[in-house]
Amino acid sequence: MARAPAWPPWTPAPDGLYRGPILPRTNPRHLSILAQRPAPLTVLDWGCGTAEYRSAVRDVLRHRYVGFDMTGTGADVRGDAHRLPFRPESFDHVITNSVLQYMGDPVAAVREVARVLRPGGLFSGSTAFLEPHAQRSHFHLTADGVLHVLRTAGFRVEAIWPQEDWLVYDSLAEMPGPVSGPTRWVLRRVAAFERLVGARRLHPREIETGRWLRRKTPRDRHVELLSLAGQIDFLAIKPASS
Repeated sequence: MARAPAWPPWTPAPDGLYRGPILPRTNPRHLSILAQRPAPLTVLDWGCGTAEYRSAVRDVLRHRYVGFDMTGTGADVRGDAHRLPFRPESFDHVITNSVLQYMGDPVAAVREVARVLRPGGLFSGSTAFLEPHAQRSHFHLTADGVLHVLRTAGFRVEAIWPQEDWLVYDSLAEMPGPVSGPTRWVLRRVAAFERLVGARRLHPREIETGRWLRRKTPRDRHVELLSLAGQIDFLAIKPASS
């Protein structure tokens, strides 16, 4: 059995730094990461689909945008993500939203991301964990799995975060699949209830510690939600020595 990888130190997610419009199929957390970087950078949208990130990256944040996908209608360049048609060190930042789970070989695909990034470049995105199978997805990665793939591909992982508003209950309630309408109704309420009560210490043994009903620390809640998240967010850097 493989030893679980060490997690990076917990840091709060840089939410709220992006002030522009939020379109469907975009992740404001990763736009906030990009908003902290000085423009203009050359940004690759890895698995861009219909290129919802284009206006935020190009028009709001003033970076150069390139959309890549195998078949997506918004792609500037099409091809196989396992063999990216770009020269080494072509990009300063790679952003991706719910794409990694569709890779036939996630390590090989992420190695290609590392190849086309300049040293010191960032790779930020999200990938499915506790979501239903969709569109022939292959690999739904745990937090440990995300770390393994990124580090094996040569990245230094700066942070991982759960998508707090997209827990397993949300994904089952909202995504296509053989879940009945009444069950979806129940799941939405379970998700709301879990978010409410999960933020405080309700286990009976907490009475002995004097922490009963106290709010959990952000770090403790972060760790708990990583085991319940429908998707996991990550931020990684290509070391300058690569």
